Amino acid sequence: MMRFSVILAARLRSSRLPAKALLPLAGLPLITFLLRRLRGASLVDRVVLATTTRPEDRHLAALAEAEGASVFFGSEDDLIRRYLDACDRYGIDHPVRVTGDCPFVDAASLDHCLAQCAREEGFDLASTKGAFPVGIDYEVFRASSLAAAHASGEPDAADREHLTKFFYDHDRRFRVARLSPPPEWPRCSRAFTVDTLDDYLFCKALADRLGPGAAVGDLLREAS
Repeated sequence: MMRFSVILAARLRSSRLPAKALLPLAGLPLITFLLRRLRGASLVDRVVLATTTRPEDRHLAALAEAEGASVFFGSEDDLIRRYLDACDRYGIDHPVRVTGDCPFVDAASLDHCLAQCAREEGFDLASTKGAFPVGIDYEVFRASSLAAAHASGEPDAADREHLTKFFYDHDRRFRVARLSPPPEWPRCSRAFTVDTLDDYLFCKALADRLGPGAAVGDLLREAS
């Protein structure tokens, strides 16, 4: 039986929107807002914040630990190494990638994706890309498949920065499964990531209107 653990990648250093993980959403730091939305996912064994060894990221670690998350400090730029080291540290076979700039992921949509993964066989990567709105993103992969790619020495700097890029670029070698959204979700072309100040202001207004516990479907309807 597959066992899943979320690994949330976040750090305070950002060229476009510095310290965005601390910006307030509905009265909470973004990282806290995000972690609370993931709380209660029934198919998740553990949530790990994977951050960097930079001193300022210890503040993120303290916020994550206050929400019951585990913490791993790893490579700043080599995300493949950071994820693999976190998997080794916590004995994770099927990590679920969540990024710190996607505050509206939640337990219900995560469980929906993991239930699909549990029915799949032999995937290397299961992804919401292209089917879910941008910013409601999950990627589930086999740690052993990422470790094999890493051991080959083939991933370049861009692959190591973007973690799963190597899987998509070598989809004849790796099986990439596509995850489907809940049928009741409305179609929405709006992105829900926080990359720029404008993104943040949009997400802040949405969170302030609907509150931190709003279901993803309600967020999509409000934003459509």
